[in-house]
Amino acid sequence: MKKIPLKIIVTLVLLVALEACSHYEQLQKDSVESIAGDDESHNSGENCGSCHNQNGNEAVREAGWWTVSGTVYNDNNKVEKNAVIELWEKPNKGGRLIKRLVSDDKGNFYTNQIIDFNGGCYPSITVGSSYITMEPAYSGGSCNSCHGVTTNKLKF
Repeated sequence: MKKIPLKIIVTLVLLVALEACSHYEQLQKDSVESIAGDDESHNSGENCGSCHNQNGNEAVREAGWWTVSGTVYNDNNKVEKNAVIELWEKPNKGGRLIKRLVSDDKGNFYTNQIIDFNGGCYPSITVGSSYITMEPAYSGGSCNSCHGVTTNKLKF
């Protein structure tokens, strides 16, 4: 069996890494996110991640794989438009702001942008001058996989 020179192995690893990085940068540049006033989303309150996931089904091909997604409601159990959803590095809106999203006209928020959940993040929802935060740290992005199922809906 012939040994492959280390120089060739290192070169191949670097080429693979560069390809992965270019895809990462392209995805970050061409992100798809919820926008205030938009009404193109659907299935408010359902777990967006059950369809918009890494499996590459039709939902992903048409719209995207959501890394963060969910639905915000008000106290009257109606969807909350224009809510600001933020992911923070530390509790109570502390540390670095990792990501900011806005809910659309159907109360949904989503992004396909790659989020570094290493160490978790602390979500907050702001409507007007009031906000609520979540603790402990969360290390996923499918908010409706728990909220509205095993915990209360994201109500404001």
